[in-house]
Amino acid sequence: MKILPPVTRPPTTPFSRSHDPAPARSKRGYHAFRPCLRWEFGFTCALCMLHEADLIEYGIGSTGLTTVEHVVPQSEDAGQSNTYANCLYACRWCNRSRSNLPLHDGNGNVLLNPTTSAWADHFEVQDDKLAPKTGSGQYTEVAYSINDPFKVQRRAARRELIERCRKLVLEAPPKIEGLSRLVGRLAASDALDDAEEVRRVARCLHEQVALARQTLERYQGVPVDAGAACRCHPKPTIPPQVAEQLIEI
Repeated sequence: MKILPPVTRPPTTPFSRSHDPAPARSKRGYHAFRPCLRWEFGFTCALCMLHEADLIEYGIGSTGLTTVEHVVPQSEDAGQSNTYANCLYACRWCNRSRSNLPLHDGNGNVLLNPTTSAWADHFEVQDDKLAPKTGSGQYTEVAYSINDPFKVQRRAARRELIERCRKLVLEAPPKIEGLSRLVGRLAASDALDDAEEVRRVARCLHEQVALARQTLERYQGVPVDAGAACRCHPKPTIPPQVAEQLIEI
């Protein structure tokens, strides 16, 4: 099973457009792009890098707090609202924060587009924040509130939880084996009460590992509700910007 890393690093290359769903016709037809956008951006907000699992762990229980963000706002060019290339996968916090802010700030800085700019060129991870390194990174960080307290808290929560659970899953099995051998030796020497106590400790540790694995399963890179296909791909895959950071457990 491949899960998210404790910390998602800003991608070193832009996300590439690999999906091409049929054009949307209705006024809000762009919502039909969502299955393709989920896969294309690796189930991750392309702006603040929060994964769907971060929101589910928050207690939502679904992916309802992700939406479609328009690079060129609908208020600026309604004709592009149903253009797939103008759509990004985003959490609702980023979408609401940006609202209709323009693509330029008037000081030579631009609102970065993750399909044309590599986030690593403009951001670096510092204390669970995506700290901007450039003027355009600063404008983008403010526009999307990339480091608002909620997002920082969600990044910290994932980091701490995955590190703790992964450590338990990796380190506990040898301890359980050692305890099992000890039970055998104690039983052979008729120290039955001691053997039962060690058996209880081993059983408790085994239950802790099972719970830790269950927790880590919620952080799978590809969510269980992803589906085997989207609107334009029979077998879609997640982008390398996300896939290369996943860890095996």
